[in-house]
Amino acid sequence: MEQAQAATVRTEPTSRFVTINGLRLHYLDWGGDPSRHTIVLVHGGTAHAHWWDAMAPWLVEYGRVVAFDFRGHGRSEWPRPAHYGPVAHIDDLRGFIAQHLRTRVVLIGHSMGGELSLRIVARNPELIEGFVSIDAPAGGPPLLTRLRWRWKRRRQGGPRPDFASAEELIKRFRLSPPGHNLTGQQLAALALKGAEQLPNGRWAFRFDPEARAWPHKRSDWGRVALRKIAPPTLIIRGRHSALMTPSAARRMYRKTPGARFVEIPDAHHHVPLDNPIATAAAVGEFIESLERRADAR
Repeated sequence: MEQAQAATVRTEPTSRFVTINGLRLHYLDWGGDPSRHTIVLVHGGTAHAHWWDAMAPWLVEYGRVVAFDFRGHGRSEWPRPAHYGPVAHIDDLRGFIAQHLRTRVVLIGHSMGGELSLRIVARNPELIEGFVSIDAPAGGPPLLTRLRWRWKRRRQGGPRPDFASAEELIKRFRLSPPGHNLTGQQLAALALKGAEQLPNGRWAFRFDPEARAWPHKRSDWGRVALRKIAPPTLIIRGRHSALMTPSAARRMYRKTPGARFVEIPDAHHHVPLDNPIATAAAVGEFIESLERRADAR
C-alpha cells in the first residue's frame, strides 16, 4: 500500500514515521516510482529533512525520493537517556534502508550525512546502488574546523532554548558554517520548517541540544579505505565551500575507484540550499549513468 501511494509524484512531501532501534524516526516522502530507483537524502549535523525541499522534486522523475531525519533532529524522536553520536546515527540509517525500505538505494548525503553514509557504503555495499557525497570530506573537515566544533560542543547541550516569538527564533537562526546564497525570506522559511510552537506559546527548534555531544572518538567508528569503495560514487563540492577544500575533494576523488567529481557553481558548503537545480542535475546525470551501466550488463 505504501509503495502504491509513493508512486504518485508530489512537489510537496508527505511526512511519515517508522520505528527503528526503538525510536520513532521521521522521513519525508516526495513519491516517485520505486520500481526505477529509491533515492535516500540524508541531511547534515543540526539540520533536518526539509534541507532538501528545493532539490528533491527535481529527482522524482528518477524514482521514489525520501529524506531521513536523524534521531534528535527534525521530527524524529529524542532518545532518553540521550544517546547520540556517529555509531547510533549509522545504525539508524542502516536500519531505515535495510528494515524499512528493503531495497537497494541511491544514497545521497550532505556534510555529516555524507560522512556517515560513507560508512554504510563501505560496510554494506549490498544495500547501495549508488552513492553521492555532497561537500563531505572523507575523514572530516579541516583540523582547525574540527577543533572549533569540539570547543563549541563543550559549551552546548543542556535544556533546549526557547523564544518568545517566531520572529525572535528566526533572528537567532544561523547556518553553520556561514556562507550561503539564501534570501532572508528563504532563511526564515527554513528556520520555521525546523521549529515548533510549544504548548506555552513560545517557540523552539526541533533539535535536541544533546545531539551535539558525540561520545565516540573518530577512531571508534573507523576510517574508511576509499580504495575499497565498491558502489558507483559521485563526489560533489560547492565551489565556494570553506569546509571541503579543493585539495580534499581531489584526494577523495583520486582514491575512490571509478568515482565522478562535480563542482557546483554559486554554492558554498550548503550545496542543496545554494544551488538545488544544478545539484539535482548532477545527481540526475549520475543516476542515468547507473542505468546505462545496468543496461550494458
